[in-house]
Amino acid sequence: MNALGGVIVPLFVATPSIYPASQSTPVTEALWFVNSWVYFHIMAQFRNHTEATIEYMDNYLQKFQHQNDEFSQFRACKST
Repeated sequence: MNALGGVIVPLFVATPSIYPASQSTPVTEALWFVNSWVYFHIMAQFRNHTEATIEYMDNYLQKFQHQNDEFSQFRACKST
């Protein structure tokens, strides 16, 4: 997951520069989605957790779920 984050997150950071300013919002949301997903999984692998790490994980999970709700309208499945 750490290697994946090292490749995907910089890719999404570089992507907004190729889009006009009016289209940067979907790219920024995608960046938050991937970033929250990667960091949550990295922190979940810690052997010991403190209140601070659990709070970080909760924040990452909330951001991930919020962005997931935003992208659910684009899912290609029978229920949507």
